[in-house]
Amino acid sequence: MTSILRKVEWVRVAGKWTKMSVMGSDISDEMLNIPSKNQGENRVVILMIPVSSLNHVRMPDHLNSDGEHRNHDRISLEEQVSHKLSFVKEHLPRGKQLYILGHSIGSYMMLRILPDVIKEGFHVEKAVGLFPTIVHMATSPNGQKLQRTLATLNHHDWLTKSICWWVDYLPAAIKKFLVGLNLRHPNTPPEIVDAAVELVHMDVFRNIVHMSNDELDIVLDLDERLLKNQEVAQVTLDEHDCEHAFVISEGDVMAKNIVKYFD
Repeated sequence: MTSILRKVEWVRVAGKWTKMSVMGSDISDEMLNIPSKNQGENRVVILMIPVSSLNHVRMPDHLNSDGEHRNHDRISLEEQVSHKLSFVKEHLPRGKQLYILGHSIGSYMMLRILPDVIKEGFHVEKAVGLFPTIVHMATSPNGQKLQRTLATLNHHDWLTKSICWWVDYLPAAIKKFLVGLNLRHPNTPPEIVDAAVELVHMDVFRNIVHMSNDELDIVLDLDERLLKNQEVAQVTLDEHDCEHAFVISEGDVMAKNIVKYFD
């Protein structure tokens, strides 16, 4: 739900069709195919890794049969990390400066791929974790509340399907109405509602359950791999009592906070 206000395109990554969300940027075929070496000295590339990830939105029917992934596949945290690295290597131009931003578990993914991104020859100017969740997720208040439920739903996938199969048959207008009941803050942009509606599918819910359960099992003590390249990594913590899903109502506060990294 905490995807940044975005434009979305389907792109082919490592032989697989993937729906990518990019903050304030068009990721059309023309953009993805820009040559690496003729863009000038001041080219800046910004990659945002939000909470929304591979198979957290449904592929169109004509793409669901192409490539290795299907809508019903459940993608692990490790596979999500590999997917982000594949996207960077295959599609991002090696501009003079690369800024990588990760939100929540996206910060973990960002720090995991950072050493390989640098090794691949990208000039990483800054890598910023926004409200990062990189240690002891299971002992956090939400982790303690949800761990048993997530583990049960993940282990008994048939139960998860039985509980939420019916949402796939709801008309889009009904889904939007139901989502709107929970996103009633006056500052909520309409794009956030549209993004949240994409979550109202059985397979998307199964994927979120699977990845969330995986996070609680894996993100425990600090992973030493995350400590590499500290010279470019920075962290933004909440100093304004923002919601963790800051784009819902505190997007302006976070925008002012983030822009300082680009001075």
